[in-house]
Amino acid sequence: MKNRIFFNFLGLILLCVLLTSVSVSLLAHNVGKRQEIAAIRDRAVLAADLLNSSADGSDYVDYYNHRAETARITIIAPDGTVLLDNKADASLMENHAGREEFIQATESGSGEITRFSETLREETYYYAVLLDNGNVLRVSKNTGKINTVFDAVMPGIAAVAVLILILAAMLARRLAKNILAPLNWIDFTGENIAAYDELVPYMKKIDRQKREINAQITALEEKAGTIEAIMTNMREGVLLLDRNQMILMANKSVSEFIGGGIDYTGKSILEAVRAVDFTECVKKAFSGERCSLTTITGRRAAEIFFSPVKSCGKVDGLIILFFDVTEKYESEKQRREFSANVSHELKTPLTSISGLSELLENNMVKAEDVSGFGAKISKQAKRLINIINDIIKLSEFDEAKADKEKEIFELYALAESVINAFPANSKGVKINLSGSRFDVSANRLMLDELLVNLIDNGVKYNKDGGTVTVSLLRGYGFYKIIVEDTGIGIPREHHNRIFERFYRIDKSRCKKTGGTGLGLSIVKHIAEHHGGRVELVSTEGEGTSVSCLFTI
Repeated sequence: MKNRIFFNFLGLILLCVLLTSVSVSLLAHNVGKRQEIAAIRDRAVLAADLLNSSADGSDYVDYYNHRAETARITIIAPDGTVLLDNKADASLMENHAGREEFIQATESGSGEITRFSETLREETYYYAVLLDNGNVLRVSKNTGKINTVFDAVMPGIAAVAVLILILAAMLARRLAKNILAPLNWIDFTGENIAAYDELVPYMKKIDRQKREINAQITALEEKAGTIEAIMTNMREGVLLLDRNQMILMANKSVSEFIGGGIDYTGKSILEAVRAVDFTECVKKAFSGERCSLTTITGRRAAEIFFSPVKSCGKVDGLIILFFDVTEKYESEKQRREFSANVSHELKTPLTSISGLSELLENNMVKAEDVSGFGAKISKQAKRLINIINDIIKLSEFDEAKADKEKEIFELYALAESVINAFPANSKGVKINLSGSRFDVSANRLMLDELLVNLIDNGVKYNKDGGTVTVSLLRGYGFYKIIVEDTGIGIPREHHNRIFERFYRIDKSRCKKTGGTGLGLSIVKHIAEHHGGRVELVSTEGEGTSVSCLFTI
């Protein structure tokens, strides 16, 4: 308000100063112009008198030739031919018979006009006088020089205007301050209301309303604080709807269940959640029935309960509770998958063992084939034992019972022993070792098993005559084990799942190679057990690289 009053005062004074300055400037300009035009006329009359009295007027013309900057003199013959001009070559000038000032002079003895001069390329004032010999004397001067007086006055006018504006700004600020001072001193407590008399009733009313509002705010803040503390610290999501299905309140946990990460307060529940089953439960709850559902969004599972809030027998709102059951859902899912996979994996060798044993038991095998059947039973039994051992190892990792004892040993020597103990393969795959020698603090048996699983995969899924390269690298604060092969590679769509238990890209190939589908899962658990991580880089048909990064 202070600025508004100040600028109103200042604007009014500025308008007055501008109007005054413009008026004075125009007045000074008109006075100067009239004086200069009068001087040109007097000069033209004097020149005409001198020319009329002189035999040929050459003296006066010569004088103006030397003072050419004062004015322009032109003598024009009765037919309009230019006889003399002190600022241009008369022989090159066009006929002036059609010039307005020339016509006026020949008709009435004198003439004047202001127009643009093609010769001087400036706006020029012309005054013409008829001489006794019939010629016309014309004196002219450009308006820029006529405005010289006005230009001389303008700085003074501008300086006075600026000074007035500065004083006006100071005065306007002081007036605005004085006007608003009583309003700034108003005491709304009611103890001192001696401001402007016209404001007294409003001040009393404002004071009364302020007291009522403060009391209501205090009560609301206490309630809101209690509710907010409860809602904020709840892990469960709480959503309150009014009778029009508009969201009255939603705590932070709600956004974790329905997504979006926005404040849903004041929005329709149909706008926030558009799932069909959710909408059906909302309608059912508003009809007076309780409802519940389990929903799964991506990897997140939730149980949702819809409870109607009734008032006088009518549904006045709705409370919706969200309970996170993701862990329960994932555990149940993993249990089912694990049970199914284990049953499947154990069933295959057991079926073979059972079938072969039954043949032997019923003497349905030739004597010379008994040893072969025994070898097959032994192979399937070993496979069964390997699966069970791998399952036990994973169970130990899941239950945090894996051996945590560490020792200091040379990693390069461990890798050498693993490679040297590796059985020969029919594919002619070569196993190479590179890197530097350094000591690590880790569980020797686990890293031994990690290397065995990675190298075994590299050999099994390699091409004939391929290579498996084990690289040991050490950096500042970490060391890395890299096993690369030149094998069949892993398609990109399987990269995210290759470390899952019992996950196989080609089940028929795994059966031929005797894999359990648990090797890479064990590798991942060993790396994580040591605080590391596993990275996979693979291109189908070109090979695979598995890197295990450990921090020191």
